Amino acid sequence: ENDIPCQDGDPCTTGDQCAEKECVAGGPTDCSDGNVCTTDSCNPNVVGGCVHTDNTDPCNDGNGCTLDDTCAAGACEPGLVPKNCADQNGCTDDSCEAPLGTCLHDPNSNSCDDGNACTDGDVCSGGGCQPGEPKICNDGNGCTDDRCDNIDGCVTTNNNDPCQDGS
Repeated sequence: ENDIPCQDGDPCTTGDQCAEKECVAGGPTDCSDGNVCTTDSCNPNVVGGCVHTDNTDPCNDGNGCTLDDTCAAGACEPGLVPKNCADQNGCTDDSCEAPLGTCLHDPNSNSCDDGNACTDGDVCSGGGCQPGEPKICNDGNGCTDDRCDNIDGCVTTNNNDPCQDGS
């Protein structure tokens, strides 16, 4: 009747102690290896008892620019789907900055359409579309009035102005 530490021969128990002339099993052996990509268990028929089996659980590879990271061969592998940083603005170049996964939207100087049919050569500046030069609407016909409509562009209407027919 003593409480002297002993070994009961089972590697899956720890803290075994003598009690009533026998070695009594203690608590379970902690087999955690700290790796989320292994499933840890204890098998008394294995030397040392601890078994670390590779799994395919979701994990975080530490790169915020990859999604759906998955365990493979005992390690966390980046997901095949990149983080979507698209801001639907043609005047910015979109990217993801690791490791935090911060979305960046850098202004560019691409050509664009400002939605005004009365400008030509619109260009990106400062992350927005800037109007180009005013569209010149002149068909060279003195019998028409020419103007630019922001939606339809050049519009020509007949007029009743006096004109020369060339004879």
